[in-house]
Amino acid sequence: MKRGYYVTTMATITTKLVKDGNSMAVRLPKTILAMSGLSDTVRLEAKRGQIVLRAAKQARSGWEKQIAQVVATNVSVNDDELADWDAVSGDGLD
Repeated sequence: MKRGYYVTTMATITTKLVKDGNSMAVRLPKTILAMSGLSDTVRLEAKRGQIVLRAAKQARSGWEKQIAQVVATNVSVNDDELADWDAVSGDGLD
């Protein structure tokens, strides 16, 4: 039986924190960024002795595809289905 193996190359570098206004910053080499697959927006997670960078999930990721699927099903609501939603006299919403 043949098995597939995936090789992941990890890179470790040592760098310094630098002053950036009232904050501290770290420069990330282009090669490290390319290897990580990170883009413009990241999520930071602070733990004791470490800061973890992860790709930020897009809040509306996948919505466009889901909306297209709903529209493609051509589901519609008939006005007759909502006829019993009429306001009732004395419901306190006058």
